[in-house]
Amino acid sequence: MLHKKSFVKKTKGGKIVKVVREHYLRDDIWSGSPLDPRCDPSAHKLAADAKHYLVIDTNVALHQMDFLEHPAIKDVVVCRTVVEEVEHRNKAGGQRLKALCQSPTKRFFVFSNEHHKETYVKEEPGESPNDRNDRAIRVVAKWYADRLPSMPILLLTNDAGNLAAAAAMGITGMTLPSYARSRAADAPELQDLVARQEFMDEDDATLAAEAIAAAAAATAGSARGGPAGPGPGSNRDAAAATAAANSSSGQRSSKRKRLFEQHRPMSDIQAGIAAGRYHQGALRVNRFNPFEGWVSSEAVGRDILISGRIDMNRAIDGDIVVVELLPESQWKAPSRVLPRAATKQSKGNQLLNNADDGSTDEADADIAPEIFQVAPEQDLEGPAALSSSLPDGRRPTGRVVGVIRRNWRTRGYCGSLKPEELGAGSSTKSLLFVPVDRRYPMIRIHTRQGAQLMDKRMVVAIDSWDTDSLYPSGHYVRTLGVIGDQDVETVSGALGIYAMLQQPGKDKSSMAVP
Repeated sequence: MLHKKSFVKKTKGGKIVKVVREHYLRDDIWSGSPLDPRCDPSAHKLAADAKHYLVIDTNVALHQMDFLEHPAIKDVVVCRTVVEEVEHRNKAGGQRLKALCQSPTKRFFVFSNEHHKETYVKEEPGESPNDRNDRAIRVVAKWYADRLPSMPILLLTNDAGNLAAAAAMGITGMTLPSYARSRAADAPELQDLVARQEFMDEDDATLAAEAIAAAAAATAGSARGGPAGPGPGSNRDAAAATAAANSSSGQRSSKRKRLFEQHRPMSDIQAGIAAGRYHQGALRVNRFNPFEGWVSSEAVGRDILISGRIDMNRAIDGDIVVVELLPESQWKAPSRVLPRAATKQSKGNQLLNNADDGSTDEADADIAPEIFQVAPEQDLEGPAALSSSLPDGRRPTGRVVGVIRRNWRTRGYCGSLKPEELGAGSSTKSLLFVPVDRRYPMIRIHTRQGAQLMDKRMVVAIDSWDTDSLYPSGHYVRTLGVIGDQDVETVSGALGIYAMLQQPGKDKSSMAVP
């Protein structure tokens, strides 16, 4: 079956050309299951005795890769639509998904739905590409349910709109937390691997809701009162963005004060950079003092000092940030020694007084968090330790007002849990994870394995960092072994070096230079 799509476009030379693309649809694309009598035996990859087959959407493949890589997750149908979108949006995530599909033990089957005549869907007028792709995934789940009536088909998605549309089609859908709880008997650790359901952080969700609402208003105005179509400014997109903003900050912000400033809108950032008010660069955090960082700026002529976690504004080492220069009267000198416990105690008490009762637990924990990350021989003493600036050695000082690109490690950070007394029981507990590399802040995770992981070296990935939280939120990835074991510590060091080599501009020759 031949499907043609034609459109016109304007070239760089100003000419108008017509482009015709031919899309061939076939009926001999197999399902990959031995339960399908029409499937060629050479294409069998899914297990016949599986409890169910899973169909995942794009957001699950993008943000829940640690969950999918667990050995308990098998017999998964990955649509070609999902593979292409993941490769387009995240190259590293696309490579990890490709490795899963090639693994013979995981049984991830790639179904070419875009070339099957029964599962190919056309984009409807006014439909956004995201809505079209979600509909294509639901069509695949429905096709498998009709093709294999004896095998339960589950659609895994955290999108409420996608779940509602799937239920209307008679498709069984589940969120990842619900699915992980259903597997608690045979794989209880799956609950720790689920990343946060909010895929946009608080700043992005709020800005997206405002942008979509403005686009919807503009579309309605241009139509002279006509109804807006289901495109990028549709009610569904606006509701989804608004729900993301509310879910990420609604209940928590009502009880807890905002500790960090919200990042500026991208339009304001671009205008500020063009006008010279803002400066863009990569944040480099001091390896020996995590409260201090630097951002290079050609306009200023010297590196800009970022002093304190509040001025860093939830940016971590390697992030591409936008910095606003402070008045010269507020410039500081770089710290010559590490902060003392007394200084941290006063800062912790000040932060505790500024925060309300809802954030008392995190404020208490931040009284001396970085002391736990600093080697004892580097915790210097003396009167000079209390001096944070020198009048004759001041540097241009600024504060972060926006993050253009995050540099969070998708593979996670190596470290261990902060020692804490845990009560009896297997309930989920909120614990602090301390990375081995002191340039990175502690990460708050929720786990049911606190007692078992307290003496372990482990890997944790960052999911988000809200304005009312002193620490970023993350999830457990895997355990490396017991702290102090020679092989485990060797692996921990190797993971840190490997992560540094993966950063832009880092190669083996530059790492060899002292």
